[in-house]
Amino acid sequence: MKKIGYWIFGILFHFFRIFPVKNKKVVLFMVHDCKFQGNIRYVYEEMKRRQEGFQFVILSKRNILTPTGTGIKKVVSKIKGALQFFVGISYHFATAEYVFLNDNFLPLAYMNPSKKTKIVQLWHGVGAFKRFGLTTEGDELVRKCVKKGNQKVTHLFVSSSKVIPCYEDALAIKKERIFPTGIPLTDFYFDEAAKKKAGNAVYENYPELKGKKILLYAPTFRETSQQNKDIFKYFSMEKVMEQLGEDWCILVRLHPHVREAMPKLPKGCYDMTEYSDIKGLFVVSDLLVADYSSVVVEYVLLGKPILLYAYDLEQYDRGFYGPYEEEAPGMLLRSEEEFLEALTKPFKMVHFDKFIEKQYDGILDGQSTKRVVDRVVG
Repeated sequence: MKKIGYWIFGILFHFFRIFPVKNKKVVLFMVHDCKFQGNIRYVYEEMKRRQEGFQFVILSKRNILTPTGTGIKKVVSKIKGALQFFVGISYHFATAEYVFLNDNFLPLAYMNPSKKTKIVQLWHGVGAFKRFGLTTEGDELVRKCVKKGNQKVTHLFVSSSKVIPCYEDALAIKKERIFPTGIPLTDFYFDEAAKKKAGNAVYENYPELKGKKILLYAPTFRETSQQNKDIFKYFSMEKVMEQLGEDWCILVRLHPHVREAMPKLPKGCYDMTEYSDIKGLFVVSDLLVADYSSVVVEYVLLGKPILLYAYDLEQYDRGFYGPYEEEAPGMLLRSEEEFLEALTKPFKMVHFDKFIEKQYDGILDGQSTKRVVDRVVG
């Protein structure tokens, strides 16, 4: 069924190719999520700042295809969404000079864009820590579409020359079209005003956090629902609060796949899974507790301590780009006893320099967005 949908999208796209490509028309298409933020937002702001007459079309796959209302209204909403997706988006793709994506777009396998159109992949992640893309994908249709579709991508931007081979394998994009300019969203970490604003926004929403030390817990998802539920079997918020004391609080940021595993929160603990800006949580926190989550790739830029609570390392099935024990940034803790004990001792910055060098290759100056836009539009 999905293949038929991709084929229909391709047919409509080629029909709209009869219209000319519009000079300076820019499509910003959020494939990955519905939030207008991250790399796509940074690129938009830079292009807008240049005042060169760009015409922007901002689209979100999730917003378009998520129906609203109930009963007949929901049915009508579904029909409108389908029409907008297949007709509206295919038209905009066919007539744009620049198309920016933040994830794989599978219908691209059935499209042949004009040579005047630049298809730019602004991948939603940063660096290459745990494996992703084709290196973990088992669905043959998805694999086929990614390989074929990404042949049409003209630009992919990454954080470091050292991660180019990882992206080449994960996204099936030739290295000649992968550019180590740095990632736009990392410019945030070199903008003191932006960091202050993001932190203040957290305190405005949660004024009770002011004056507190903050532990941010951000685990990734596991293979099964039971393993996801077990996350809080090993991370007991009651025990952690007992170790830390009343001066601390815990912010929990779950991966969307783990959202249902959230237990009842004790006093001093907050569910931040739906909070809109994870960077604000990074800014206000004093300590990150993670496991195999890629959040560490950004968090290291703040120079704050990280504890890697990897109680199930042998069972974790996704794999990494490099030996986890030798490269992951932070103190590696393998049991609840080790983890709780570590909370009472000075935190060590383990593997930080080595990790930053691999993930960023010295491209850390707050100018990544400018380099990306310069490369695409000149």
